[in-house]
Amino acid sequence: MTHPLNFERAKIVISDCHLSAGRFFEGRFNPHEDFHFDEEMASMFDYFSFGLYGENPDGPVEVELVINGDFFDYLNVPYLGEFEEAITEEIALYKTEAIIKGHPKVMEAIRRFASRPGKSVSYLIGNHDADLFFPSVQARITREWDPHGQYPSAKVQVIADRDRLVYPECNLEIRHGNQFEGGNELDFEQPFIERESTGEKILNIPWGSFYVMKIINRLKWERENVDKIRPVKFFILAGLVMDPVFTLKFIFLSVFYFLKTRISSQNRRLSGFKNTLGVLKNEAKFFQDLEREARDLLDRQIETRTVLFGHTHRPMHKLYPDGKQYLNTGTWTRMVDFDWRLLGNPFRCTFAILHITGPKVVAELRQWIGEATPHRGFSG
Repeated sequence: MTHPLNFERAKIVISDCHLSAGRFFEGRFNPHEDFHFDEEMASMFDYFSFGLYGENPDGPVEVELVINGDFFDYLNVPYLGEFEEAITEEIALYKTEAIIKGHPKVMEAIRRFASRPGKSVSYLIGNHDADLFFPSVQARITREWDPHGQYPSAKVQVIADRDRLVYPECNLEIRHGNQFEGGNELDFEQPFIERESTGEKILNIPWGSFYVMKIINRLKWERENVDKIRPVKFFILAGLVMDPVFTLKFIFLSVFYFLKTRISSQNRRLSGFKNTLGVLKNEAKFFQDLEREARDLLDRQIETRTVLFGHTHRPMHKLYPDGKQYLNTGTWTRMVDFDWRLLGNPFRCTFAILHITGPKVVAELRQWIGEATPHRGFSG
């Protein structure tokens, strides 16, 4: 690893781990669980709590674990056997308990990390974990990870009022990245709407979330990898030749549900023609690498030198001639990627590490391996 021998503080950034209810849920095998690296992740959090990242002669080393969205996958957790689209506080808490119970080693590891001197945890919300908008869910997660079970916590924060973390002292900005896609954009100003019949608050989720719950999760029972093949156009073109019946079904259901959710007034989610065209335009670039958006942000914000996104499941580290850089932390879930640069490695377990000294940031995209060789550079 090429980290500096001396640094003032560090940040570990992960995203898109998609923890749901565990391999077995509600008495049967759970095909919706995409995360299978509980022990490895626990080892990683422990690694960045001790040694070089534990204490130095000046005292505890400051290390912030930034969970950059879609760490929990609430969209993949059914409620009493169904994927309920009108998500109430009760449903969100039920799913939270299921995720905690499904991944006890990860929960314990984050609590251990937060208990160490100088260590803290910050959680940004992505499009798969919007249930965290409910204050009671924020409190439940915070108490689970805080070393003393406290809420509010001096060690753990869930950020629900904005889509980014900005560190002006080192010219760094972190976003999940879903806000660049119309179909996955969350409304941070109005995260809830009221159920017309009762006035009860339900989550104001985007079309992409309905699509996952009602189409992708249904089709996973037939083809487990339906949401894991990139690029999507290759999946469709190859599927029309090799698996035409299922692929035509996938296309029909996708178009049908998109039109249904755009013209239906259910739950006050009626959308106008102009907005629908905007969503279609954004969805045409669905699951791209967001590099153009990152570069535009770097150009608009002169002071910003480093930006990190997640969301796309495609790990990247781009260093530009002007010294600015863009990192995407990728995913810890299985991907079937037909990009030749990533072919043959379905699990990559990538994360970013930032060593910071004053305003200087040395950023690296890393791949967790294990205790003997904890991590290595990612060259994809």
